[in-house]
Amino acid sequence: MVLILVAAALAVLFLIAGLRRRTSTGVKRLHAISGAEEPDATPARSGLSAAVGAIMDVPARLMPRVLSDRLGAGLDRAAPLSGFTPERLLGVRVFGMVLLPAALLFATRFSRAAVLVALPLSLAGAALPVMLANRNRNSYLDSVRRGLPQTADMLYALVLGGKNLDQAFKGAAVCAPEPLAGLLARTVREMDLGATRSESFARLEKSCPLEELSSLLRSLIEAEKRGHPLGPTLGVFSREIRMRERDRLKVAVAKAPVKMLAPLVFLILPAAVMLTVGPTLLASLQKLF
Repeated sequence: MVLILVAAALAVLFLIAGLRRRTSTGVKRLHAISGAEEPDATPARSGLSAAVGAIMDVPARLMPRVLSDRLGAGLDRAAPLSGFTPERLLGVRVFGMVLLPAALLFATRFSRAAVLVALPLSLAGAALPVMLANRNRNSYLDSVRRGLPQTADMLYALVLGGKNLDQAFKGAAVCAPEPLAGLLARTVREMDLGATRSESFARLEKSCPLEELSSLLRSLIEAEKRGHPLGPTLGVFSREIRMRERDRLKVAVAKAPVKMLAPLVFLILPAAVMLTVGPTLLASLQKLF
């Protein structure tokens, strides 16, 4: 009964969180293209995530500067595009180095095995922030990569509809999926404030070092410089990016059986053997003894 209540409470919490993060509908996006509505691209943070973030920022505030510089070595390079600040990554490292071995020692009542494993576990806690940052960064870049085909199609449709490059880019920024929409919206604001298209595209390429996005921006700049029509250029890029995505998915599908081998051998098969052979073995042992 307790498990059912806990599961129901978690389901309600996830439902509330999903309702808070609802994206705008297609009608709102069409209004935003025409300029009647400005889309809100800044999702609200939940109170729990804000509290956890504040706790993770505490070590960077309390530690001496020399110690924080030593423990935070390399975190400045891991922080961009990860959703974490270097101070927060430092907090994750400190808590990981302290809490993981401490939890193991208290759980095992300071056994010899736990004492031997405590140091490797502390080193694993030190590597935890870099692993989290790399995972978030790769996830962010994958999200941008998945949104590029839809954005290229929108640019192509707007250009064929008679829009110039600035108007088409602004419309694509509204309709692009997140997080690509935020990047494109920032570029549009920079151009509205007087920055040249080349400068804005260069900053966008620097802020999101993705090969496919750089290829799109360079194609648009070269087509405009040489006087080539944008429609065929965007059509070629759209087909090329979809072929790359298809090849990437083929590689991922080919790697899936290898990745499934370890959990199959070490988790699923032992559990299946315990569930099938275990009761029979226990019954046989009870009859014998």
